[in-house]
Amino acid sequence: MQKTRTSTLLSLAFAALSLGMLNSASASATLHSAPTEKGYELYPEHAQPGKSRAQVQAETVEALQKRGPNALRSSNYPPAPVASGPGKTRQQVIDEYSSETPAERKARLKLYRG
Repeated sequence: MQKTRTSTLLSLAFAALSLGMLNSASASATLHSAPTEKGYELYPEHAQPGKSRAQVQAETVEALQKRGPNALRSSNYPPAPVASGPGKTRQQVIDEYSSETPAERKARLKLYRG
């Protein structure tokens, strides 16, 4: 009985602290809750400075130059993988597998099997 009461009190105390933190976290926002019919008040002086229009346009131009004209379309998600250069030939892979030591083979198989 005592243990249940203690855990309930701790839960209530944690909930009260959490609600208090939520209210203080919103102090840097432009909207604050208010006990009015509207439910909030607007404080534009609390707005944080962001990027300028010129900065956003420069970033957009840079992204378009790097990834092409379709870089910003939603149909291109996830982005195409970046080419990593020429891969190994079949014979190079066979040579690597045939030259590995038994310890390396065991480690590789363990990696893939889990």
